[in-house]
Amino acid sequence: MRNRILIVAVLVILALTAVALQMRSSERIDELASRELLSPEQQQQLAGLERITLSKGESSVELALLDGNWGVLSHAGFPVQKERLAALLHALRGARVIEEKTSNPDHHARLGLATDDATHPPLQVQLHAAGEDFGVIYGNRVGNGQLVRFVGSDQVLLINRPFGMSVNPQDWLSLQVVDMPLTLVSRARWQHADGETLELSKAAEGEYNLQLEGADVEQGGNERQINSMVLALVNLRAQNVALREELALPEPMLQMQVDTWAGSELQASLYNLEGRYWLLIDSYTAAEADSELQVNADSRWAYQVGVADMENLTRRRQDLLRSGESD
Repeated sequence: MRNRILIVAVLVILALTAVALQMRSSERIDELASRELLSPEQQQQLAGLERITLSKGESSVELALLDGNWGVLSHAGFPVQKERLAALLHALRGARVIEEKTSNPDHHARLGLATDDATHPPLQVQLHAAGEDFGVIYGNRVGNGQLVRFVGSDQVLLINRPFGMSVNPQDWLSLQVVDMPLTLVSRARWQHADGETLELSKAAEGEYNLQLEGADVEQGGNERQINSMVLALVNLRAQNVALREELALPEPMLQMQVDTWAGSELQASLYNLEGRYWLLIDSYTAAEADSELQVNADSRWAYQVGVADMENLTRRRQDLLRSGESD
């Protein structure tokens, strides 16, 4: 009986393997029989892009090449997420036409390709290079692929993979403001507006935990609380960004400084503006050994901080001491 069950199980596995191999073989044949969505000329234009517009109905985001860097125009040219932009270009370059469908514009609406459909608008991607523009309209998904057509063309094409990109400008912002591993931090200094100052340090290079200076050595500081306070700055991801000059910022509620073992120095300040918290990178001096650390020290920008980060950043001495130790 056991042998029969074993034989059946083996046969099932072999059958499933054969089906999987056949499907992969079929996909490979389809790929070999397909062609690239973009023409050679359009592929070349991707290398010289100056502006990209993604729109869906009334929602849109416009990306532009400004002084050699890509920015989001609705946010004063704030830097674009490089990974997201690379994914967009990769999807365009890698798209292949599996099959040509209808060229009758009367069918565009039911295929999700009618640009005048206010109820179910398609995603449109407009690409602008020097003197050359072209655009792709993305409609309904079909299996593992998607229906598309070029702007100005009625011919519907089935491509090999779906294309999904956000038209929300917020999703394109590169909001990772600081990316500095805590292991590289040697010292930190937090000074509150009322004068309370927290001095933090490490006993030796390579240690992870910071210690609150002046705390009882036997009881020690609350490392988790201390680390989360400093991590809120050295691993800061903002919620939003604004031009510094457009904000009527009051006096800072908190000023911070972080030093690394290699000699880098980061200074920042936190502000409460009508219940919203904004952080400025006041200065950043990078040591040669820290050249790969990520800090957006462009003085034009102010970064909106989330509630959780604000609560971590604004910890007080009493928050950093273990229960039973007093000021």
